[in-house]
Amino acid sequence: MKKSTFIPGCRAAMILLISMIIFPCLLKAQTKGTFIDTRDNRVYAWVKIGNLTWMAQNLKFDAKVGSWGYNNDSAFMLTFGRLYNWKTAQASCPKGWHVPSDKEWGSLIQTLGGVDEAGFKMLAMDTVVKVRGHEDAPATAPYSTLLGGVRHPDGSCIGINYWGGCWSSVKVNDSVAKNVIFAHGRKEITVGTNDKMTGFAVRCVKTK
Repeated sequence: MKKSTFIPGCRAAMILLISMIIFPCLLKAQTKGTFIDTRDNRVYAWVKIGNLTWMAQNLKFDAKVGSWGYNNDSAFMLTFGRLYNWKTAQASCPKGWHVPSDKEWGSLIQTLGGVDEAGFKMLAMDTVVKVRGHEDAPATAPYSTLLGGVRHPDGSCIGINYWGGCWSSVKVNDSVAKNVIFAHGRKEITVGTNDKMTGFAVRCVKTK
């Protein structure tokens, strides 16, 4: 039997076609809208995924201590939101919202097709207008505010536009907590742990 070949360009085109078909249908069955964080009058988009309501943008609230713009750059902050250490993240969501637990991240992942698929769908829901390829990633892969990079405990920042992460509310011990990681051109969501002093983005959630 003749072995079939798979052309990388066809794969990228197929991913784009599937996303154009699936995402509108997915979001049509959900509720989406905006709300105002009365602490600083910022407007955020939200989307209902499964039984949970998620912010569709990274949090931008200036907590003064324990939150930063990427490389302290205000332009990056306006697009990607702020990076927070774990302790500050827990107290920074607007009233009625909170940092997701592992169970809530798990619910989102399952609703969006599991760990091997959910990352791409989550990235595509708040895609930044600029799109370009990176390394072996499909040229059509979305650039998202979820790719806001990370701040190391020593204050150095890395990864903006290529990868980023969000905190979970769950701690492992006094110095380590749970988080999820997104990467450009990758369909999966990686669940892991990091030092609590690391700066990650915050995606707030609420149950109603």
